Amino acid sequence: MLWGRLNKHHRQSGQSLVEAVVVLPFMLLFGLLLAQLLYLWWAQQTLFVATQYAARVGAINHGEKRPMRVILAATMASLAPKDKDIESWQNMLKSVAAQQLHGLQFAEISIKQPTDEMFSLFKERFYDQEAQTWIEEIPVDHYWARRQAAEDEEAYVAATTLKIEVTWCLALKVPLADRVLSELAPFSARCEMANQMTGDNYWPLTATAEHRMLSGYRKR
Repeated sequence: MLWGRLNKHHRQSGQSLVEAVVVLPFMLLFGLLLAQLLYLWWAQQTLFVATQYAARVGAINHGEKRPMRVILAATMASLAPKDKDIESWQNMLKSVAAQQLHGLQFAEISIKQPTDEMFSLFKERFYDQEAQTWIEEIPVDHYWARRQAAEDEEAYVAATTLKIEVTWCLALKVPLADRVLSELAPFSARCEMANQMTGDNYWPLTATAEHRMLSGYRKR
């Protein structure tokens, strides 16, 4: 009887060991995936805010992308790792510079509205004394603009509303989880290019925002 109990105990111990060997890798992978997904969620929320800021800046600056890229990088700087050995303001400058470089290479701002058709319909040509050149824009601040709004208000409101879509390629840094998620990531040509350039895996974060134009929209 004692021998039987010992054999049963050894069998149970062996079974527990086998179960642990099988289950532990899955638990480890689950933990790594959870950590990476939480970071992705945080980055996505940050991009939502950054895209709203970018749309506002674009509305003030004739729909120009360069100011939008600057504010986008500045807002996304909170995602960059901080160096504990330097001052906080230096950390901020370093983070903004890093995200500015990242944004130039691995982020894209697409203007969804005004469309080419809207621009052709509502554009006005005038001579810019400051720039010393002729400019075409959809005006927002004079009589002609008010007249257009009165004639077809719905179309004019749409043509003077800036809508943008931002794609930000976020590097997946958590070991093992990066490989799994890279296989599940939606296709993005820019993120694919980033992968080829750096060898890292990326997830394409996307966000959209809109804002009424506060300056005449100029097609670039």
